[in-house]
Amino acid sequence: MEELGPFRVNPDGKTLSRNRHAWNNVANVIFLESPAGVGFSYSNTSSDYGKSGDLRTAVDSYVFLLHWLERFPEYKGRDFYIAGESYAGHYVPELATVIVAVRKHTGKDPTNLKGIFVGNPFLDNYKNEKGSLKFLWNHGVMSDEMWADITKHCSFGPSDGVSCEEAKSPFNQRNFFTTAGRIDPYNIYAPICIQAPNGTTYSSGYLPGYDPCINHYVPAYFNRVEVKEAIHARVNRHWSACANLHWNWKEAPVSMVPTLSWLVHTGLRVWLYSGDMDDVCPITATRYSVQDLNLTITKPWRPWYTPANEVGGYIQQYKGGFTFASVRGAGHLVPSFQPKRSLVLFYSFLKGVLPPAVSLWQP
Repeated sequence: MEELGPFRVNPDGKTLSRNRHAWNNVANVIFLESPAGVGFSYSNTSSDYGKSGDLRTAVDSYVFLLHWLERFPEYKGRDFYIAGESYAGHYVPELATVIVAVRKHTGKDPTNLKGIFVGNPFLDNYKNEKGSLKFLWNHGVMSDEMWADITKHCSFGPSDGVSCEEAKSPFNQRNFFTTAGRIDPYNIYAPICIQAPNGTTYSSGYLPGYDPCINHYVPAYFNRVEVKEAIHARVNRHWSACANLHWNWKEAPVSMVPTLSWLVHTGLRVWLYSGDMDDVCPITATRYSVQDLNLTITKPWRPWYTPANEVGGYIQQYKGGFTFASVRGAGHLVPSFQPKRSLVLFYSFLKGVLPPAVSLWQP
């Protein structure tokens, strides 16, 4: 509802409008609320929520896919792709690993998985922290002196101690808005949502096609009784974008690089992309992990263009077909900030070809 789906929720929280750049213009799209406890998803066994983790999420998602294909067998045999963003840098490669492992051991793959497409992925605990802080320094949010203090005391590894934590503390979650000011870490250049004393919300600025207050409208819409009834959700369940599952989270690898490397070497199409204005899972962090893959470059870093002759971002391809792209002018939620550019990149991924390297515009 906020990104790549066919509809946007209007400010009244009751009505919808079309998203002209929805990804289902070019593919059938299933949205899976996962793990159990997120959104309308649930478990009949309350103790399951204490077992949530990467492994459980991957297995549950795989079981869901098997059952879904049994219920809708007309989709069996069609090319299948998995996409996601943020912590889906774990979810998507791990689900793909289950599918590919089953394929290797049984010779069967009811999903016909062809590739994965992950945006602004969370891939490595230490690299993400280093990339986030370096991003803030590179973009003028952090002083030279503060960055020098951080690099002096932090190696961004398991050996870091109290002195490193103290150096980073001005930009930790508790102090971020005091130090950086009222900016959105998901897009440091985007307007933010202001909530007035009477409860109304409004944007602090104007960005064409983007409403920073939409995360107020979506819960209001999904929690309408008639909406729950129409989509066959439990009427007594409250919808929310997140669930408090992370306190007991299980089986979270420090780095997803070994998993991605294995998937690339199995021949799976693997594309990562980053909006270049995000500080939560910034492009700097993703580039560190891409370097750790240690793959040979086959098509060097270059701009890619949209049909409107805009530079949509930059892209590079590696041996085995692994591809890394940036989306210019986008934050963490790429289809929210740059819907046209995200659709062009997604379409290119589905076709297995890089987006155009030249502009049709002639001066």
